[in-house]
Amino acid sequence: MKYVKTLVLAAVAAAALTALAGAGTASATVFCHSTTSPCPQKWTTGTEPRFTVTTGTAGIWTTTTGEVVAKCPEGEIRGKMTNSGGAAETIKETVEASGLTWPSVEACIKTITTEGGTLEYHAIAGTDNGTITATGFKITIEILGASCVYGFGNGEDLGTLTGNGSGKAVFDINTSFLKKEGSIICPTSLKWTESFTQVAPSNTALYVGAS
Repeated sequence: MKYVKTLVLAAVAAAALTALAGAGTASATVFCHSTTSPCPQKWTTGTEPRFTVTTGTAGIWTTTTGEVVAKCPEGEIRGKMTNSGGAAETIKETVEASGLTWPSVEACIKTITTEGGTLEYHAIAGTDNGTITATGFKITIEILGASCVYGFGNGEDLGTLTGNGSGKAVFDINTSFLKKEGSIICPTSLKWTESFTQVAPSNTALYVGAS
């Protein structure tokens, strides 16, 4: 009986250690100025990354049937890092309502960010890139004269961040979000695809590392 109890306790301890190791590996993320590992110089808390729509592309919102409801060739994502990441945490960034915008221009149905949110970056093992998740955010899109509000839940997949050494990291969005408010005219969900390129801090390498 004592032998069995010892085996059970050992198994529980091993499982706990495995879980902790796995969690640490999964959460370790930093923005680094180089591809060296471990990172010798990481981006610091308070840094304000800014990305604008990649030249020659546009943000596109479509229904599940592929109908385009909005297409914007201009826009930006601008936030502030609330931590610098590390071996046991991811990078988190707050984005105010004014930091996620699309101007009302020709060929762009007017879009308005009604509520900001939080972005979180997760390093992809074996690369200099990371995945991005979003929490919060509410975006109002005018569709056929109706005001349609869409948003995210908690930690929803948003897209990927591809590292770059010359200050041109790419923020690719490929996601769907659900209707939060609006008339029956508003589609129940929209697919959002868009590519943004880093413009600030300018000429600053951005690599996503594990630590």
